[in-house]
Amino acid sequence: MPLPSAEAFPTAEPLSLGSIFPSLPFALCFPLQNTMDIIGDALLSTTIEFLFDKLASSDLMKFARQEDVHTELKKWEKQLQSIREELDDAEKKQITQEAVKSWVFDLRVLAYDMEDILDEFAYEVMRRKLMGAEADEASTSKIRRFVSSCCTSFNPTHVVRNVKTGSKIREITSRLQDISDRKAGLGLEKLRGAAATSAWQRPPPTTPIAYEPDVYGRDEDKTLVLDLLRKVEPNENNVSVISIVGLGGVGKTTLARLVYNDDLAKKFELKAWVCVTDVFDVENITKAILNSVLNSDASGSLDFQQVQRKLKDTLAGKTLFLILDDVWNENYCNWDRLRAPFSVVGKGSKVIVTTRNKNVALMMGAPQNVHELNPLSEDACWFVFEKHAFEHRNINAYPNLESIGRKIVGKCGGLPLAAKALGGLLRSKHREEEWERVLNSKIWDLSSTECEILPALWLSYHYLPSYLKGCFAYCAIFPKDYEYDSKTLVLLWMAEGLIQQLNTDSQTMEDLGDNYFCELLSRSFFQSSGNDKSCFVMHDLICDLARVASGEISFCLEDNFESNRQSTISKETRHSSFIRGKFDVFKKFKAFQEFEHLRTFVALPIHGTFTKCFVTSLVCDCLVPKFRQLRVLSLSEYMIFKLPDSIGGLKHLRYLNLSFTQIKLLPDSVTNLCNLQTLILSNCEHLTRLPSNIGNLISLRHLNVVGCSLQEMPQHIGKLKKLQTLSDFIVSKRGFLGIKDLKDLSHLRGEICISKLENVVDVQDARDANLKTKLNVERLSMIWSKELDVSHDEDTEMEVLLSLQPHTNLKELRIQYYRGRKFPNWMCDSSYSKLVALSLIGCIRCISLPSVGQLPFLKKLVIKKMDGVKSVGLEFEGQVSLRATPFQCLESLWFEDMKEWKEWCWSTKSFSRLRQLEIKNCPRLIKKLPTHLTSLVKLSIENCPEMMVPLPTDLPSLEELNIYYCPEMTPQFDNHEFLLMPLRGASRSAIGITSHIYLEVSGISQLSRLQPEFKQSLPRLELLEIDNSGQLQCLWVDGLGLGNLSCLQILSCDQLVSLGEEEEEEQGLPYNLRHLEIRKCDKLEKLPHGLPSYTSLAELIIEDCPKLVSFPEKGFPLMLRGLAISNCESLSRLPDRMMMRNSSNNVCHLEYLEIEECPSLICFPQGRLPTTLRRLLISNCEKLESLPEEINACALEQLIIERCPSLIGFPKAKLPPTLKKLWIGECEKLESLPEGIMHHHSNNTTNCGLQILDILEGSSLASFPTGKFPSTCKSIMMDNCAQLLPISEEMFHCNNNALEELSILRLPNLKTIPDCLYNLKDLRIEKCENLDLQPHLLRNLTSLASLQITNCENMKVPLSEWGLARLTSLRTLTIGGIFLEATSFSNHHHDLFLLPTTLVELCISSFQNLESLAFLSLQTLTSLRKLDVFRCPKLQSFMPREGLPDMLSELYIRDCPLLIQRCSKEKGEDWPKIARIPCVKIDGKLILEQ
Repeated sequence: MPLPSAEAFPTAEPLSLGSIFPSLPFALCFPLQNTMDIIGDALLSTTIEFLFDKLASSDLMKFARQEDVHTELKKWEKQLQSIREELDDAEKKQITQEAVKSWVFDLRVLAYDMEDILDEFAYEVMRRKLMGAEADEASTSKIRRFVSSCCTSFNPTHVVRNVKTGSKIREITSRLQDISDRKAGLGLEKLRGAAATSAWQRPPPTTPIAYEPDVYGRDEDKTLVLDLLRKVEPNENNVSVISIVGLGGVGKTTLARLVYNDDLAKKFELKAWVCVTDVFDVENITKAILNSVLNSDASGSLDFQQVQRKLKDTLAGKTLFLILDDVWNENYCNWDRLRAPFSVVGKGSKVIVTTRNKNVALMMGAPQNVHELNPLSEDACWFVFEKHAFEHRNINAYPNLESIGRKIVGKCGGLPLAAKALGGLLRSKHREEEWERVLNSKIWDLSSTECEILPALWLSYHYLPSYLKGCFAYCAIFPKDYEYDSKTLVLLWMAEGLIQQLNTDSQTMEDLGDNYFCELLSRSFFQSSGNDKSCFVMHDLICDLARVASGEISFCLEDNFESNRQSTISKETRHSSFIRGKFDVFKKFKAFQEFEHLRTFVALPIHGTFTKCFVTSLVCDCLVPKFRQLRVLSLSEYMIFKLPDSIGGLKHLRYLNLSFTQIKLLPDSVTNLCNLQTLILSNCEHLTRLPSNIGNLISLRHLNVVGCSLQEMPQHIGKLKKLQTLSDFIVSKRGFLGIKDLKDLSHLRGEICISKLENVVDVQDARDANLKTKLNVERLSMIWSKELDVSHDEDTEMEVLLSLQPHTNLKELRIQYYRGRKFPNWMCDSSYSKLVALSLIGCIRCISLPSVGQLPFLKKLVIKKMDGVKSVGLEFEGQVSLRATPFQCLESLWFEDMKEWKEWCWSTKSFSRLRQLEIKNCPRLIKKLPTHLTSLVKLSIENCPEMMVPLPTDLPSLEELNIYYCPEMTPQFDNHEFLLMPLRGASRSAIGITSHIYLEVSGISQLSRLQPEFKQSLPRLELLEIDNSGQLQCLWVDGLGLGNLSCLQILSCDQLVSLGEEEEEEQGLPYNLRHLEIRKCDKLEKLPHGLPSYTSLAELIIEDCPKLVSFPEKGFPLMLRGLAISNCESLSRLPDRMMMRNSSNNVCHLEYLEIEECPSLICFPQGRLPTTLRRLLISNCEKLESLPEEINACALEQLIIERCPSLIGFPKAKLPPTLKKLWIGECEKLESLPEGIMHHHSNNTTNCGLQILDILEGSSLASFPTGKFPSTCKSIMMDNCAQLLPISEEMFHCNNNALEELSILRLPNLKTIPDCLYNLKDLRIEKCENLDLQPHLLRNLTSLASLQITNCENMKVPLSEWGLARLTSLRTLTIGGIFLEATSFSNHHHDLFLLPTTLVELCISSFQNLESLAFLSLQTLTSLRKLDVFRCPKLQSFMPREGLPDMLSELYIRDCPLLIQRCSKEKGEDWPKIARIPCVKIDGKLILEQ
């Protein structure tokens, strides 16, 4: 990823690098070519060691002798040995000696070529072994021929010719000799003793723990930023920007995270964290904000406008706290576009920006809100260093190391990242000389022309063991802020040969790789992700270091490939990646087309949720087959339906990821990939079978087929003896594809799901599977088919499950749809001491539950759909003893869908640690629940209609209680109707409100009121929801109490008449109540008279209360901010006191008021609306005749009036100057628009600053008021206003016109458009039958980006005369339903193009006689990405002779029968020309899917 220039950094003294590193006047992280060569070639020693490992292979040397090349390989080994002895000295001297640097570079390139040749040999050796093994098993010539065919023919005499080995080896030998000769003149020294081999010492085993040290020295900074967060400042957009500015690595993100997680941040209603980086993509950032705010993939497939609209709707009226981390953008227009949706947020919203550039901070916010983050003090920096370097040691035992360490910290310049990196480097070093080597390194003295990376980071890399250098540098293929999954990264390292397993190693490669990752993590090269604790990220500077370390070897193609600044790939590049786009054309991959030495070709991100992405078929068919040296290939999440047979030619491939693709079958040639280690096919939902010869993949270690539609496992699956991951095993009905194939898969580990177990007819097969010996399997699912013949043999089922006993190392077990009468005893054996989760689902024939209470560490137990179980007794707990209590570690227990379950018995010692208990859909359960659940935090009871017993009372830890649909439940205790237990602590409620104690009561039909004891029972309750309690008539008699209650929701209580029987002001609702919501209470007639006295109430929502006639006469609480009233059909008036009658009136501070579906409401009370009102929405009020007078007195920003058929007009007063949006729709009697929307004097500051004006379905509107539209107006829409006179030039300010969007639909009076809309960007005209637009009007719209003209039959000027080619800003064009008789878009001026080359989207529709698109010159539209052609029944030609544009990625054809025939897959005349387009849909169906 390109890095910003040094000029981008502020020059203020606090951020001066000279003040931090006086001897090092360099910038932070701008890698020059010198640095890339210096560090990148440090990887060479790793590659050389890999070559020695390969040359030491006896099998390879045996093969080399057969091919008569062993003498050459021995020469290689001898010369490499000589080079290795002097390599470390060369890597140091290359910093200052150009000749050495050139020599090291040439050696590195040669090493890769040598490795490719040796891997060719290794592949042939492996293939020969495979054929020999198969031949030994074969007993007939027929089988021999079968073996030979599935491995492809092999003739040793052809090997050298096939891989051009002879000439290639001679060339390499010559180059190696030249490099060896050049070495003699470089003056290199040999290493002696331990120094020569120290780099190859293996790391000690580490644990995979996310390391997050404490933060030091930032308390004052945190306090200052929190003060800025608290500060209330006048801002017309209600949002202010706080900037944290500082050097890279100084801790800006850490400080932002401290603030983000502080209690003060919880006051905001919406929070979001988005990492921006140097590519300021407004669309992607907006999507990220929306997804973060809603905590979901809410943006989905929405386009940018839809995302902005959805974000704006989500933010409306709510306080937002947003972090924009790592911003580089200095373009004000980009920032302005991004913050557009923020205009509607609640007052007090804040955005915190972290940036290295003070100019960015000043552009985005006020100077007084900029916090410059200085480097840490030396003491604080020491604490950071000490935390990492001495974490597991007593610092007092190493006084000399402390002294040296403090000197090292002095060179870190107060940057915590540098201290952290060096602390991680030295944490395992115990000798003083090792610390002094770092302190006295010459790297500290490098000038800015020699090293552009922080010396501390350079050192942390330089002293890495060589096996870690390669793994770290490989990460250069990932972009900044990429979230790493450690397990995936280890598999990639394995595939690239970066994890070398010594003969003496007892650990697997996977375990070694995990150790590698943990060591890099402990050295702070990785850190935990703030978004997902299971993932990891790299700091930007560490990412820069990886790129410098890798040099030209790695290449990442960024998302916007057209503007990608690293547009060419070096011929030395081996590892590459690219950001997966929505529609990827072949041009995107131009940089790769002439390059054949790639080892890595990966679409990013590798892991994630499925999003439909399309890629041209040429990538699979033409590009990938060229990469003959490929080790890693990932095309996950692309809409790929078929792989070519050529995939089998990638014989070095070790990692293949096709997850979330649409493939139905893998080509048989895949089984030629003898080196393949990892095959990921997860969520290929159309994949029905695997290749029959999968047994040839003798190196396969990981096979993931989760979410596929496999019907059975392929034959010979049992030959994959190295297999460690087998996500699913489907038992076949065919005997030779049975469960016994698991027998020899002794290395299985992790998770496996065995399904279709009903197909096991021979119990011996189950015994042969030998699950008991698979000690590394941790998660096991055993599933029978749900729809199973009831006559199936129960005894066989029980014997099968008995025989499938797993190893006692098992951690999680799920048994589903088992048809035996009882469970085997092994399930209850206490030897399963690691079992923490057990699920029993759909085992309908079992009449009792297994005695799992004695499983010593069971934490989670799920029991569902056990129809045969009527009683859960003491046998469920197992044998009680003095040593072991039942369920002594159980934390979560679920019972669900237990149709016949009636009673539950337990012992008093059981469930001592139970935190969550959920009982759902148990219709016959009538007995009581366990008591003394002292650890219970959450209790949910749902749809248990027969439960009529008391709830448990001794629940001191309970935080959340949910009771759903238990209509017969009559909770009683000490003669009180409803006494609930006390709740303590804090939890996250089901509706997303954090740190609240939450109680939900639902479906208790006998509940009639909440008694006074309720107040004592729930002293700290903050959120109470009562739902569907049919007998509830009121909540209280003399007040609800509950002083901490902040949110009260009453839903679907049909009998509720009022909230309380007593209506005195001093009683009733709690005074701390902030949110009151009442919905679907059919008999509610009134609200408490004392409602105005509840000074904390901020939001009131009343919906579907048909008998509510009015509100209390005293009005609303003073602090009420939001009022929403919906579907209250009897409501005829609003309280008088909600309006202002004089300046001293004490009325509420409403900010938004929404009134919908109140058909009895006729008018507003006399007076003015509150001056604080910002949004007013009135909808479906059939009798409303007028709006409040003096509407201009409030701070209204949005006024939305729709479906009010009795509304005649607007108040005579002007509109508020703050009004930005006016939306009027379906008010059929409305004859005039408010005068205030038009201006008479452009400089009048009292005029409204209207930005959006929408008028829909105004059948009585005849004209606009006199005057001009506000100069601030950006968007106007008019739809179906039959009498409305069209707009004209006189309505616009000639020199001050901001209009950007104009939509006119179904306006019969429209004949033309004003000739003054020079800033217009979006013009849409539809169904205006009298429109006859003249060409000069379009030619003047030079800023137009989108143009749509459809169904305007009166248009006479042909398209060829519109002059569209002059509209060089036009990106989207939609035309249709015009020129009804035209057969073509004829262009008589053949030297002129009809359309501008800037077009990105073109839609042509409803041309009944159109026959050809030839004159559109589509081939010249070099930016065209989307072409949509529909309802053109006579169209038969649209393809230029030169073909369609290279950038075209979407083609949609509908209702064009002749054209569809020409584009028919593989048959149509035009098919070869469209086959390369990533997404082609014919009549709504993907053509590649057909």
